[in-house]
Amino acid sequence: MWRSVLAVCLLVLAGVLTVSGTGSAVTTSPHFAAQPTETPAPGGTTEPGPQIDAPQEQPAPATSAETRRKLWIGGIAVLLFALVYWRNKKRWSKWRAGRKAG
Repeated sequence: MWRSVLAVCLLVLAGVLTVSGTGSAVTTSPHFAAQPTETPAPGGTTEPGPQIDAPQEQPAPATSAETRRKLWIGGIAVLLFALVYWRNKKRWSKWRAGRKAG
């Protein structure tokens, strides 16, 4: 029974880490939208379309630092979970052996 509880906890932890990691994905390639053609406005003049060489938004460099911080926190959580599991496993086996003996 405890192994299934451990497996569920590890799956939940892995799911949390993977979901938070995909939320901060950033692409560095620029996206170009279709540019409208110049259409004559009422009165015979044309309105200029959007600028083709508009400044592109740069991704924040803090995303990689934030990802590293989340990975460190996740690693520490897994380590602590493993240590508590190992300690409880030893305690339960000692308790079970004492119960069988007398």
